[in-house]
Amino acid sequence: MSGLADTIEATLVREPLQFAELVDRHRAVAWRDFLHAWGEVREKDILKRDDIGRYYIPGGAAEAVAAETRAI
Repeated sequence: MSGLADTIEATLVREPLQFAELVDRHRAVAWRDFLHAWGEVREKDILKRDDIGRYYIPGGAAEAVAAETRAI
């Protein structure tokens, strides 16, 4: 996996984020490189979504935050 994919994965273990929020955090990265890294993370089939659509990866703080979030 690329370094950027590792960074994305680590971020989503720590906190749930909307896709747009994740993109905003990596604006300095070329779009093509970002999408490639995102694809690497998706291929691992570890992503989950909370009730409001944020992505997270189980096993870290993001999972607890996502569990506390309920759609209104």
